[in-house]
Amino acid sequence: MAEETAPKKNVYISLHKAFIHENIKYTDKEGKEKTFNVVRLPSDTVIDGKDVGGYEFSPLYVNPSRFRGENWRDIPLLADRDIRLQKTVLDAEGKPVLGDDGKRQKESLTVKPEQIKTALAEARKRYADEHAKDERGLSERAEQAKEASDAMEKGDERPLDHE
Repeated sequence: MAEETAPKKNVYISLHKAFIHENIKYTDKEGKEKTFNVVRLPSDTVIDGKDVGGYEFSPLYVNPSRFRGENWRDIPLLADRDIRLQKTVLDAEGKPVLGDDGKRQKESLTVKPEQIKTALAEARKRYADEHAKDERGLSERAEQAKEASDAMEKGDERPLDHE
């Protein structure tokens, strides 16, 4: 008899802390001080063919990353709940467009948490591929670094070019 596996309850995304504003304070209607978080998606994050870089959402929780280090944050999102991404509409000069009520106009779309996770992974891969330093393998780079270090210890000039 085959066991059925339960669907994932949470989807976790990891982002650098530069894309997250944590514990923004505000006062609610009853006068109580509360906080919220805002996550801005990095540029070149593409969902369904649309670049959603700069779109924001407000997750309930933002936790220090368990695996990536102190500058990264893990964001748990409920797998079965849609995420509403929003972005302020800007005019040609880059200023926010105001509606009839005087509030900023927002462009919004709804996506699944898994779509965000996949889009971020693809964007990171594209970024890594575009910004690869050189074609040398790790062992070759290590060997050349050791040669340069040995040459410096001997007082030789630092080699400028690698063949």
